[in-house]
Amino acid sequence: MDRPLYSLVLTLIPVQEATVRATMGDQVHAAFLRTLREADPGLAEALHAPEVPIRPFTVSPLWGASRARDGKLHLSPERTYWLRFTVLYPLIFERFMARFLSGEGRPAIRLGKALLLVREVLTTPEGHPWAGYTTWSQLASEARPEPEVLLDFVTPTAFGFGQKEWGKKVVVLPEPPLVFGSLLRTWNGLAPAPLRMEERALMAYLEEHVVVKRIEELRTRMLRFRRSPQVGFVGRVTYGLMGENEIARLQLNILADFAFYAGVGMKRTMGMGQCRRDREPGDEG
Repeated sequence: MDRPLYSLVLTLIPVQEATVRATMGDQVHAAFLRTLREADPGLAEALHAPEVPIRPFTVSPLWGASRARDGKLHLSPERTYWLRFTVLYPLIFERFMARFLSGEGRPAIRLGKALLLVREVLTTPEGHPWAGYTTWSQLASEARPEPEVLLDFVTPTAFGFGQKEWGKKVVVLPEPPLVFGSLLRTWNGLAPAPLRMEERALMAYLEEHVVVKRIEELRTRMLRFRRSPQVGFVGRVTYGLMGENEIARLQLNILADFAFYAGVGMKRTMGMGQCRRDREPGDEG
């Protein structure tokens, strides 16, 4: 049985003037689980468990605020803000939406000391360019083996390689095996069994035949999480799928479309790795 994937955008209005941390991915993560807990405490607890290998959701930072000052964002009830959540498992979507359809008072999201009322929940690209829905089989059937893939990394993206004797090893370069390897692990970990990809063959193709053809506005950005700072890259990267392998090209195009829902790299449930495919040609400079 095919399963849907969702990207939800919540538009929000603060109840009063407030100041919040600029890096609030942990607070958005907590707000998402808190909303789920109100509808299904057991599900929220299961998603929060440390042993979950791949968490089937992502969260975004808070968008719409003015530039941060001294690591803080000022929120005003005169402005509208938005958050984005992606959900890769239908039960999570059902429980999350149940909270907003229950009629038990106007739903709100708390971020630190700020309380924001939920104005709308948008689920289609007509409502918001970062909202949408698809299914696993639709992603697989609609992809084409295009020889170029352009990905737009919108929030800081990085790849973790565990704790070393000198500290935590993190890579902040959009190398093809890292980017598509992250997407492949998420796909194979969550997709229906018939749609899973042969990892060894695809990774071999990535290592030998996929190159970075163009980079636009690539730069690093620092996020200051409560426990520790985290650097990541943002920008647009065009990948060339050079080897004449239709199956591998097709699979990488599927994964490029999947990036909109899955995100890329580490801390995707903390606002990092928000990414989407862009089919518009970039500047050649």
